[in-house]
Amino acid sequence: MIRFTKKPEANRTEPLQLLRKTYMFITILQLLPQVGNGVTDDYHDLVGTFEYWWTHGLISDSTYKLLRAACDFGSSQHPSVQCTQALKVAAAEQGDIDLYSIYSPLCNNTSTLKRSLNDRYTWMSRAYDPCTERYSDSYFNRPEVQKALHANVTGIPHIWKGCSDVVGNYWTDSPLSMLPIYHELINASLRIWVFSGDTDAIVPLTATRYSINALKLPTVVNWYPWYDSGKVGGWSQVYKGLTLVTVRGAGHEVALHKPRQAFILFRSFLENKYMPSSMIN
Repeated sequence: MIRFTKKPEANRTEPLQLLRKTYMFITILQLLPQVGNGVTDDYHDLVGTFEYWWTHGLISDSTYKLLRAACDFGSSQHPSVQCTQALKVAAAEQGDIDLYSIYSPLCNNTSTLKRSLNDRYTWMSRAYDPCTERYSDSYFNRPEVQKALHANVTGIPHIWKGCSDVVGNYWTDSPLSMLPIYHELINASLRIWVFSGDTDAIVPLTATRYSINALKLPTVVNWYPWYDSGKVGGWSQVYKGLTLVTVRGAGHEVALHKPRQAFILFRSFLENKYMPSSMIN
């Protein structure tokens, strides 16, 4: 299993975070890739992100038009001055919400994990804890933890963060598009699954769909709902060489927000089966 991760630091006072905060997750297991809520193509991702903000009521009509006009849809890593100013306006209109999961509560000191003792697999039914990142930041900055992990042996002056601005601000070799890599993998007959939580406003579903459409792949199975215990878990469409799966109600990190549905998705991927289309599964 190989993972490539990129998730620069979140900072609501820094407008670039709106486009820079990404978490690209690629799992290669027996040469079979899965990509979850990953930045794919800067142009189509920007188009889809601005559209998601507007259609979900996070920004005004005028700001949507401003973003479309000011941002040249080039590099999302280093936007222009005009685009940055437009992003500041968008951030002010969005308010104090979790853009990784727009309907989730923000972290507070009384947040606790809730577990269902009646469930056979309790980890699959626990509630999302919005303070998860705070816990990891605290844990991995403990001297004894870093010593046990043989981490920070060079004495880096800044603290460890799950998302680091130090990394994000100085990352200069980010490719503008992963679409050529997708074509290369598909042409090599590798089976690719792309999944997306539909409440993520950082790398939203609309961005992923625009990027996938840019691949111009033939459709094998049209859009359909998939089910978990009689309830719609999301939707899926199968293309030649690629399967798209959405997870209903999940944020940017699908397995964190919807672990049971993420398990069903991963199981279907490993078994090389479509997502369950029957209400009984």
